[in-house]
Amino acid sequence: DRRWRGFGLNPEQRNQMWAAMLAYQQRLAELNKTDWGDIPQRLWKCVEANEITLPQYDFVFIDEAQFFAPIWMRLVLKSLKEQNAHLFLVADPTQGFLGRGVSWKSLGLEARGRTHLLRRSHRTTREIMQFASLFYRLRLPAERDDEILAPDFLNMPNGAFPVVISLSSSQDEIARVVNEVAELVKNGIPRKHLLLLHANGQGCESLIQAINRKLGNNAAIDPKETYPGDYIRVTTLNAGAGIESPIVFLVGLRELFEEEQSLRLTDDERLAIMRDNTRKIYMAATRAGQRLIFTYVGELPEILAKAFKKP
Repeated sequence: DRRWRGFGLNPEQRNQMWAAMLAYQQRLAELNKTDWGDIPQRLWKCVEANEITLPQYDFVFIDEAQFFAPIWMRLVLKSLKEQNAHLFLVADPTQGFLGRGVSWKSLGLEARGRTHLLRRSHRTTREIMQFASLFYRLRLPAERDDEILAPDFLNMPNGAFPVVISLSSSQDEIARVVNEVAELVKNGIPRKHLLLLHANGQGCESLIQAINRKLGNNAAIDPKETYPGDYIRVTTLNAGAGIESPIVFLVGLRELFEEEQSLRLTDDERLAIMRDNTRKIYMAATRAGQRLIFTYVGELPEILAKAFKKP
């Protein structure tokens, strides 16, 4: 299912892609190597051929289930005992395949009537969740009501409203974030309580290098490399799912909004990118437990400015 994946491929492009895949697989075979993405497929073939017997479980619990590929789920189902086995899934409907409108049924699961919506956030504050929800609604007003869960605001703690820092250049953005982080550390905020999410990997590297120049070696590290530790975590928006922190900075967002304005995009492609970016920013914003700080280079987009108006 290629919905919301971008542009379609014409016959010539399909042939080129197929030839490239064959050449790649042939080269892997020559080197006696396996691509990581091929491992689940190989495991499935071995299971189907009775060359491997998977361990059997009474209960299987899966977190971030929206990121599971269909073949991963088939392997999980093969690991469940035939009698009285239970599969428990936790998933975010705004991310992964669920965010593209793909159903559980397509993965071989009949979840209808067996789902429970968790509307109480135990991570963040009412102000941050209100901001994130409003931003999502403003950007995607035509989305179905079940695309994003309406949180239970009444049972959430109060806190500071998110802030945005407007800047004139990407260099100023890096410098300002580094100074803000240094000030927080100086005032006694533990480094491990600071999380910086950047729109791209190069921006992450620039932030890490600049923070380490300011605060010393290994003051900032990408948590994908090592975790846990008493250091400032800096990673990409794409890698932010599953991470949380009392204080979160969202950096480099101008790149996402500019991407949506490309003249090369069709209307469908633009909508797909806009939907993906909105969910990305919503997810990143809700990583924050107490404080959320945005930085933006240039004039703030109108919808983002509306979301920052305090209710």
